[in-house]
Amino acid sequence: MAYRNLSRLLVALVAFVAAFGSVGVHAQSRLDFAVFHPERNFWSVTLKWWMGEVEKATQGRVKIVPHYAGSLVSLNNTMKSVSDGAIPMGVVAMSAISGQMPAVGYIEAIGGMPDNPDAFVKSQVQLRPVLDAQFRKQGVEYLWSQGSGPLIVACRDKHLSTYDDWKGRKIRTAGRWQVEQIRALGASPVAMDPGEMYIALQNRTLDCALANNVLAFGLKLHEVAPKITVLRAPVNLTAYIINSAAFAKFSAQDRATTIRLGEEAERRSATYLVQASDEAAKRMTAQRADIRTLSDKDFVAFRSSIRKAFAKMDAESGPAGKQIADVLRRYW
Repeated sequence: MAYRNLSRLLVALVAFVAAFGSVGVHAQSRLDFAVFHPERNFWSVTLKWWMGEVEKATQGRVKIVPHYAGSLVSLNNTMKSVSDGAIPMGVVAMSAISGQMPAVGYIEAIGGMPDNPDAFVKSQVQLRPVLDAQFRKQGVEYLWSQGSGPLIVACRDKHLSTYDDWKGRKIRTAGRWQVEQIRALGASPVAMDPGEMYIALQNRTLDCALANNVLAFGLKLHEVAPKITVLRAPVNLTAYIINSAAFAKFSAQDRATTIRLGEEAERRSATYLVQASDEAAKRMTAQRADIRTLSDKDFVAFRSSIRKAFAKMDAESGPAGKQIADVLRRYW
């Protein structure tokens, strides 16, 4: 038993030294990277481009090693693990950290970020200073972020176009503020792992599920929930972060390069996610999904209902939240 415990201690010590040991700034940094989603996911396309470009631009000094599908640490534990230095890097969803960082509630919520790809990228640039400061307070550095593509609601038997359509429906959602928004629409929010949605829709535990086209197609939700409404509002930004102490061991040039390529990745991602969403929608339509987009009139009413939750955010998010809200309101 003592030998086994000693072996584990040595393995942990080697991993710690590899990530944070006293090495020169020009030596190679091998960074284990916690990724909650599977490798075969639409986020991975731009993510892999960024990791490859960083390694190439730093001449191998920064090598990022992804661990997909939550194999290193769960999504809900990623922020703490990166902040504590248990792992050097990770990806977090705003829905998983808005309790710890109330200011980011606006970019968790439905319709917080703009729907147009160009406006989305502009808002990311404008939000960077406040996000830099907020993440740094947690002991991590904000590198870049990706959206989730256009939000849809996939239902078993009807489209959700008006307030009356939402009333009383059991809707799978994620995150505190999404729950508040779904309640504002008169529906009943249900917390559930994405992998459980198909069966829940099939056996009527759920009436509908919030998703995006790529996720819905990948999980085959359109087979059991073919009535799909495009809500014209994005949701739940995901952010790539690194432990502050680990990032400080990069040379100034490598830090700047990592950030610069992250900003380029944001521009690439905004366009790609729309293309991937459109392709997934076409494939679901070919398999008999009935996809409709909210009319201008119905969108205005939908937006008015979900934004009732923003008043609560204003009261709870503090000065940093006000900065984020001031940026985003330019696009509302």
